[in-house]
Amino acid sequence: MKKIRAVAMFASLVVLTGCARPPLTQSVEHDVLTTMQPVEVRVGIAQPELYAAFVPSTTGLAAAATCGVIPGIGILLAAACGGALGAVDAGINTSRAKSAEETIHPLKDQLVELNFDQQMRESILNALREAPEMQVERVEVTKDVKDQDYNELFIASQSGSVMFVTVDYHLSPDFSTFELSTRSLLFPRSSKARAAAKLQPIVQATAPDNGLAVAPKNSVYRASITYRAKLVTSGKDSTQNVAIWNDNNGRLLRASMHDGIAQMGRLVAESLQRKYEINGNDTQVKDDNGIAASQVSMGNTGSLLRYPDGSLQFNANLEVALANFDVVRQAASVSEASAQAATPNAD
Repeated sequence: MKKIRAVAMFASLVVLTGCARPPLTQSVEHDVLTTMQPVEVRVGIAQPELYAAFVPSTTGLAAAATCGVIPGIGILLAAACGGALGAVDAGINTSRAKSAEETIHPLKDQLVELNFDQQMRESILNALREAPEMQVERVEVTKDVKDQDYNELFIASQSGSVMFVTVDYHLSPDFSTFELSTRSLLFPRSSKARAAAKLQPIVQATAPDNGLAVAPKNSVYRASITYRAKLVTSGKDSTQNVAIWNDNNGRLLRASMHDGIAQMGRLVAESLQRKYEINGNDTQVKDDNGIAASQVSMGNTGSLLRYPDGSLQFNANLEVALANFDVVRQAASVSEASAQAATPNAD
């Protein structure tokens, strides 16, 4: 009974804490967005390369919780027991991370020439420039994605607003799916923009409550978007899945990353323009994990789902992505051959 009460109490604390936080997503009104111009965009990509996710261990965590409900063990012994068992998770997770890194290594060799950061930047820049309401002042990549780093960039900016787009890309724990995700927040910077957002006119590094200027509650727009490209036919295990991705010089993996970058730029820009608002006419479906969602759109390139918290997930048609990638690659090859033919021979 003690254990049950402890869990229930912890759940209550989580719920109460969650109530104090702003919603995960928030649309920005058109008239408010117009006051945000011009916009400076910072694309945060901390990771240097593709990685593989792994399922973290909770064995030690669960065992550590049990220590606290053993009758007669005492506070100090319970703390020591919990610390020792909690350390088990760290060791297991380190081992799992190392194993995932070793498994994914052959795929990294196929991506040596892929400048992910630059391509992601260009995709977002081009998509935002096509949005009629947007005046994009600059789009730059930053490798420093901590809250304090973002805060310093925001304070130093001279734009009407600053939009941070934090990017992550990896393979799923079973190596069957490539996933690319973004978390976007738009913060008003100019006095006009801050007035429209009902914030104090003067930008300060910290608020009266000691919160950072880039605390989510100070943003006028928040979005979470995920792109998923799953193997049409998965292997029996992670080793086989890696072999499928790695076949033909990593053609399938490079195609999914190429498509993901292109789709994400479009989705970020369209989400900012409120193109995926709830309209009551969306088809209700369940995703691969059985979670209910609204199907916003369905086309030959893939389907877009919106979850109850407002987050979006694009499930790509990998066969179409591959065909489009081959077309682009063929066109680039022809262009390169033509350029070489037009170059005078040094002899």
